[in-house]
Amino acid sequence: LSDLIPFKLPANLDGKPANVDHRIAIVMVVTSDTKFENYDIAIQSVRCYSRIHNYEFILAVDTDFNCEHKDNFFRRHCVSAKILPLFDAIAFLDADIGIINPKRKIEEYMQDGIDIVFYDRFYNWEVVAGSYIAKNTQYAIDLLNDFADYEFKLPNSFHGTDNGALHIFLAEKLFPNARIQIEICQQVYNKSKDYDDLFTYEACIRAIWGTGTDFGKGTGWARDGWLTSMLWHEDLDFMIHGWKTEQLEETPNVTIKLNQEGRNRWYNPLGGPIHLLKCSPQNMTWSYDPRLLGDKEEILKCLEKFEKEVARDQVNSYSRMTSMLSR
Repeated sequence: LSDLIPFKLPANLDGKPANVDHRIAIVMVVTSDTKFENYDIAIQSVRCYSRIHNYEFILAVDTDFNCEHKDNFFRRHCVSAKILPLFDAIAFLDADIGIINPKRKIEEYMQDGIDIVFYDRFYNWEVVAGSYIAKNTQYAIDLLNDFADYEFKLPNSFHGTDNGALHIFLAEKLFPNARIQIEICQQVYNKSKDYDDLFTYEACIRAIWGTGTDFGKGTGWARDGWLTSMLWHEDLDFMIHGWKTEQLEETPNVTIKLNQEGRNRWYNPLGGPIHLLKCSPQNMTWSYDPRLLGDKEEILKCLEKFEKEVARDQVNSYSRMTSMLSR
C-alpha cells in the first residue's frame, strides 16, 4: 500500500454534474489517521478489481475536501458528493469491504431511472450507509449533500450516526405524505438510549417503507462473511464486508461448518497475496482457499434460516414502540 496516493479534487470543479467520459469510480473515504495496513487485503482486492474492469480506484482523505462536518461518518458523504461529478457513476465502499468475485460488475446493480442505490444489511433490518452506487446526476449529488448535512439535525440521543440517520432521511425524501407516521418514529429516535432503541426506531421507519421497496436480503453487492463462517460461492457473492486485518485469523484445517461465526473475526478466502501488476482485463482468475469454497444450496439454506430469524426479531423490535413512546 506504500504506493497509494490520496485523491485530490481538480481546482476548477464547481460541484455540478460534469460531462465526462463513460467511467465508473470505486471510492473509499478515510480519515487522516486511518491505519491503511488494517485494510490492506480489502483495499488491494478492490485495486486489482478496478484494474480488471477499467474502473478508477479513489482513496480519499476526508479532511482534503473542504467539508464542514464534524462527524467523519457524515463528512464522507460530502466527500462522495464532491467526487461524483467527475465520473458517470461511483461505487462508494467502506474500507473494510473486499472483492471476492472479480467476474461480477458494478453495472449489474445500476438501473435505468434509478440515480442512487443502497442495499439492505443482512443480519438486521438496517439499510447500509457505508456503501452505495450513485450516478452522476444532480439528484444524486443533492441527496448525498443533504444526507451529509443531516448531521446538523441529529437528535440528542443514541442516534447511530449516519446509519441511524439514513432511515429517517430516506423516509422524509421518499414518503413526504407519511409526515404523521414519520413524526412518531422521530419521537422514538429522540428517546433512543442504546442499540435496542435504535433498532426499534429503524423498524418503525421500515414499517413506513413497507414491502414495496426493493431492499431484498441477499440482493445487494456485499454481505458480512461471518454469516456463513466465511464460506462463499461465486454464484452468490461479489463483495464481503468486514475485512479488517487486525481481526484476521488463520483458517482452520478442519471442515468448516455453516453457522454465524463471531462478528469480530474472519478468514481470508484468497489463496495468496494480490500482485497488482498481474491485474488486467485479461486476468480475472483469482486463487482461492479451497477450504472456504462452500456449497451453493447449503449457503442459501443457511442465509434463509438467518433471514427468518431477522424477520422475527424485526417484529419483536417494532413491538417495543408503545413502551418507548410512553417514556
